[in-house]
Amino acid sequence: MIKTVKKITQAVDFVARLVSIFFVLCVLVFMTSQVFFRYVLNSSLQWSEEASIWAMIWMVFIGSVVVVRRWEHIYIPTVVKLLPIKIRSLVIVFTKILVLIFLCVLCWYGWGIVTGHSNAFSHNIGVSTAWAKASVPIGCAMMVVITLGAIAEDLEAIFKKDWSRFEEYGSNDAV
Repeated sequence: MIKTVKKITQAVDFVARLVSIFFVLCVLVFMTSQVFFRYVLNSSLQWSEEASIWAMIWMVFIGSVVVVRRWEHIYIPTVVKLLPIKIRSLVIVFTKILVLIFLCVLCWYGWGIVTGHSNAFSHNIGVSTAWAKASVPIGCAMMVVITLGAIAEDLEAIFKKDWSRFEEYGSNDAV
């Protein structure tokens, strides 16, 4: 079961990396084109700024999947360092469960916004703003899969009494 979970999380991580790279390249191409058209051809592109912003929004939510996969987001380990390793492991799992709940709520409400009536039509790009807003539930759904995998791996380590997985949390090396 854990091998399957690891394969799924690796696949989601791989897709997130590829999509993030794609959106970084999109921003690079859009902004370079805008500079070229504005300063060389003396004619601005109307769509490039909005398309760049949308690509950056997607980059943030899909790129967050990669950060969550390695659990490398910002945290303050002061309290975690003070806890004995067994209690630390439970606190870490509890924290990941809270993150999972938050991501599920964000995914739910994000989907409500995408499918709601508040979407406008972007005349610059020629599509609905729902496409930009869709990055929230899609990114959150991918992070839910990753977080579920991390919780499963943590629980497996706790049941096997492999405390080495939790020693990195709160250590000076992990910061």
